[in-house]
Parts: sequence; C-alpha cells; structure tokens
Amino acid sequence: MQILDIIDKAADFAEGFAEAGRHRFTSAVILAGGIGSRMTKGLGTDVTKQFLTLGGEPVILRTVRMFDLCPLIDEIILVVRPEEKAQYMPLLASAQIKKPVRFAKGGETRQDSALAGLKAVNDKCEYIAIHDGARPLILPEQITAVAKEAYRLGAAAAASRAKDTVKITDGAQMVKSTPERENVWLASTPQIFKIEEYRAAVYIGMEKQIKVTDDCSLAEAVGFPVKMVDVGYQNLKLTTVEDLYFAEAILAMRGEKENHAEV
Repeated sequence: MQILDIIDKAADFAEGFAEAGRHRFTSAVILAGGIGSRMTKGLGTDVTKQFLTLGGEPVILRTVRMFDLCPLIDEIILVVRPEEKAQYMPLLASAQIKKPVRFAKGGETRQDSALAGLKAVNDKCEYIAIHDGARPLILPEQITAVAKEAYRLGAAAAASRAKDTVKITDGAQMVKSTPERENVWLASTPQIFKIEEYRAAVYIGMEKQIKVTDDCSLAEAVGFPVKMVDVGYQNLKLTTVEDLYFAEAILAMRGEKENHAEV
C-alpha cells in the first residue's frame, strides 16, 4: 500500500470517528418511581429514599444536577410516583436546573417506568440515557464518557470491574462455574442507547414478554451489543441504610459535606 493511501485511510477513519463522537441530542430518563422499602424500613421512616438528603441536598436533586451539568445531555425526564410530583417543583426551582425537565408517570415495574420515560422524550431525541434516581454519585464527566461510547458504538453503559471472584450457582446454591474475573463487570447506570435501537429492544421485549432488571439485559436479549465503560467504584445505588453511609463517606472523600436526614 502506498503511503498516500495510508494517509487517506487514516484521514477517513479520523473523520468517521469525529462524526461518531459528535454531540447528539440526548435525553436523560431518570427513574425515581420506587419506594425503596429496604431503606425506609432500615431508617424507620415512610419518606422515600429519593427525598432523603445526602451531602445537604435531596438524593434525587443531586442526581438531576449531575445530568444538568453534563454538556451532552439536552433534556431530563423524571419518572416519578404521581403523588410525589408536587414535591419536585420547589426542589427544581430552588436548584436553578437549567436543562428542560419534564415528568412521566412511574409504572409498576422498572421496565414499565423506562417505557414511560421513552414515550416522554423529545421528538429530536437521538440517544436515550436511562439512569437510576438512587445513583446520585455519578459525575458529569462519567456521563460524558458513557455517552461518547454510545455515540460511537450505538449502546454503552456505566460499569465497574469485578474485584472479587464470581461464582455461578444453581438453585441450591451449589457452584456450577467460575467466570474469568477480567471479563466480569458490575453494570450500573447511566445506560445509553441509540433511540431507534432502544425503542426496538423495548417493543420486541414486550412482544416476547422478556423480563429484565436493567436495560442492557433488554438490549442483549434482542441482539444489540453494549459496551461497558469503567466509571470506578463510587457510583453506588442507594438500596440499604449502609449504602447511605458509604455514600456520605465518598462525599467526604470528595470534600463535600456529610449529612443525611429526612426532608
């Protein structure tokens, strides 16, 4: 191959990569319709976990702010319990969130809530970012990293590498196999997809009655590959009381105020 041909191919690749990595209209769908019963029982409160405060502000507001600060996010859809919608208005107003925020009604399952969010996105949406409202420690630069990989490949998800050896068991908790640790990832959110692929996955999943616990699993079930993007180990999902204290410790390490209470 002549040197000029090599240069031309390199230029074509660079141009294609730049095109793939450019900003696309991206809608963030934040799922905040759960009750968080393990958290509320542990704390002895009926306040849902998204309204507990962490580092001096409500959990859900911290989550929304991270997406508001990410330059690749164009709008935010909050999927919430209808009876809690009124509580969000003063929070968002006081925080001066700059991105457009709309609401969708949470469903009985996570899949139902994600579908409600999908139906609420702007017609201009090219990519959809699904995120758990109870993951307030995600950072804007991590959202950006996941989005760029999704723009390049069609689908990407935040994740962390497994630290421990993982065992696959049967129904009696007997070990069946041990996967290679370097290939084991712990999936988290955001999970970002090209809107056409995600919409197809959702509706094929509904038609085939596929039940999943995250959106990557839905994409996998219908044959769409997903890239794992390492965001480290701080992107906790607040599920138990212990998680709340771990999150406070992470904020303290980041230099933020330690505090949690009901609001």
